[in-house]
Amino acid sequence: MDEREALARQRFFMLQALRLGGAIMAMIGAIIISGQFVDMPALGYVLLVLGAVEFFVLPNMVARKWRSPDK
Repeated sequence: MDEREALARQRFFMLQALRLGGAIMAMIGAIIISGQFVDMPALGYVLLVLGAVEFFVLPNMVARKWRSPDK
């Protein structure tokens, strides 16, 4: 495995970890909103929105930052 392939593998797993963290955060927010865990729906909405942003937006921003320039 060459250096470029190892770097690509690390970046792939980092993006997937970001998505997994966002999904978990959004699920915890949904559970809090339902009132089964804690009776603080405002906290649940904040976690739900932040989790959605982390799941949908943050990986795209990171991947754009990593993208190699066209030559």
